[in-house]
Amino acid sequence: MSEIIITDDIETLLESIKYDEIILRDELKVDDIRELKEKLYLKEEKQKTIVLAAKKYNIISQNALLKILEEPPSNIEFILIATSKYALLDTIKSRLPVKKIKFNTKKIVNFSLKNSEILEFLKQDLEKDDIKNLIYSIDITSLNEEKLKRLNNAIKMIELNIDKKAILAYIFLTLKERD
Repeated sequence: MSEIIITDDIETLLESIKYDEIILRDELKVDDIRELKEKLYLKEEKQKTIVLAAKKYNIISQNALLKILEEPPSNIEFILIATSKYALLDTIKSRLPVKKIKFNTKKIVNFSLKNSEILEFLKQDLEKDDIKNLIYSIDITSLNEEKLKRLNNAIKMIELNIDKKAILAYIFLTLKERD
């Protein structure tokens, strides 16, 4: 069955799954989908699994891919691999089951990152438990009472299902703020 896999390590995932063909790119483009279409409509006798793996999927290529997913050729299964669920359009995610596979479970964060590094960090697709673990890993010995309250509030916000990226930004702003 075709599926989408969200992972933090594409290379490790590829070592652990079986496939017949692969298109592995930093960014999947419409030319890649055209190339795929040419291969697809050759009659396949046996079941075939094609992997599309990319860190980025541009919108035009996703719309072209959507047409293939809506009417897939017989005997063809697709595995779409991305590093974030936000890399794919909702219309694509609605067509296939989505599963997450994590390999790098321990994240070490330097909370004195530059602003551009913080933006890159915020693009990661972290789960609630990942964010809680980040909070618990903070050295609180040098924090004042106000910052400690804010970190406590961040944990409460996680439990209330407030947007995870907003919580991370709140944490970074709290820790970057001068006393």
